[in-house]
Amino acid sequence: MVNKGAYFLLVLGILSAFTVACFLLPEQATQTLRKETLELLGPVLSTADKPVSFFSNMNSKLTTLDQAQAEVTRLRQEVAVLSVQNQVLADKTQENSRLREMLGFQAASQYQLLPCRVVSRDPSSWYTSVQINVGWATNQDLDKKYNGKYSLSSDQPVVSPRGVVGKTGVVSKYVTDVILMVDRNCSISATLEGTHDQGIVKGQGNFEEGSPRVMVDYLPKESQVAPGQFVVTSGLGPYFPAGLRLGTVVEVPPLQNAYPTFGLYRQAIIEPTADLNQLDELFIVLGPKEGTKDDAKPDAGSSPDNGTASPAPDASSAADTNAAPGPATP
Repeated sequence: MVNKGAYFLLVLGILSAFTVACFLLPEQATQTLRKETLELLGPVLSTADKPVSFFSNMNSKLTTLDQAQAEVTRLRQEVAVLSVQNQVLADKTQENSRLREMLGFQAASQYQLLPCRVVSRDPSSWYTSVQINVGWATNQDLDKKYNGKYSLSSDQPVVSPRGVVGKTGVVSKYVTDVILMVDRNCSISATLEGTHDQGIVKGQGNFEEGSPRVMVDYLPKESQVAPGQFVVTSGLGPYFPAGLRLGTVVEVPPLQNAYPTFGLYRQAIIEPTADLNQLDELFIVLGPKEGTKDDAKPDAGSSPDNGTASPAPDASSAADTNAAPGPATP
């Protein structure tokens, strides 16, 4: 059995002799030997280098991918922030436009207008009333007969630049109910633009059916009312001045001899010009501006407003029952 120590010494001696021989060989022989050695070991060295290059490139790619992922995350965060800022700017632009419209409407109106803002909507009466941020402590013109806690309905017109919204209801110290014109408890004396036929606009309580609509009752049976006509307040009631825009006629049911008209008067369905779905800033009509003559408001004693008007073929004498607010037309 070959001694391992002796075998090792033999190999070491051969390698030493080979190394010494390489130094002692002529330069040309050394280059030839080097060339042959490289050709022999080249494939081995090349194959051994591939894993090293592969893992080196992989590490570089992984580093680049991590950087790209971090950049994508950063850009997504920036997009989210910019989207929020863009939405805020859009809301501010819309609010600015709305307030400019309000200021222009207030300046052009012939009536004293008390600005207010919608602060809440009661779920139990979501479609028929809203609450605004003024009360008798804010302005006692809302109701001068309060009992120190709250007052009954003051029935003062509530308007927006687009048209009538409704009328004031219960007035508390800092908050007032606004009864929307689609409510069944809201009735307003009205007239048709163009024909001057007079009637009573009554809420139908049908907001949940989609687009809220109200009815004009007691139009003369010979009235030529047609879709597209504007309906405005007539000023015959004790609360609503004349000329406040109420809505646009969208449908005219045929005259029938059955209930509820019995052929005595016509009816028309109108769509409010004010958007009752989007109520933000509103005005309460307090009366004519100082120095202007109030030709729109007759003496309350000459026109009862008790909500009991009976059907009549000619509604020109109909009172403004349960007077409701209506938006003033500039």
